[in-house]
Amino acid sequence: MTIRRILERFGLTSPWSMEMGVAACGLLIGVGLMPILIFYTGVFALGRYEGASLGQLYQSLLLGLREASIASWVVFLGPYGLYLLFKGLRAWWRASLT
Repeated sequence: MTIRRILERFGLTSPWSMEMGVAACGLLIGVGLMPILIFYTGVFALGRYEGASLGQLYQSLLLGLREASIASWVVFLGPYGLYLLFKGLRAWWRASLT
């Protein structure tokens, strides 16, 4: 099932509303899922360290947003950025074939 079909089920049919829907999903994944994946991947790969918690990771990331930390912005905007990169590469590929 493509992203377009999923968004059409929610009534998002115009190109702008579809893009806003994808942006909202990307931001939700970036804020909700990425810090969790980063934390548990670190725990699995490196083990727990003293004072580490998921809440502290979220606090650190939100503080980083306030202080304009590139790392925090990449974590939160990463999923939508990957979508845009894929979309741009696909458009470039299609343009090179014609």
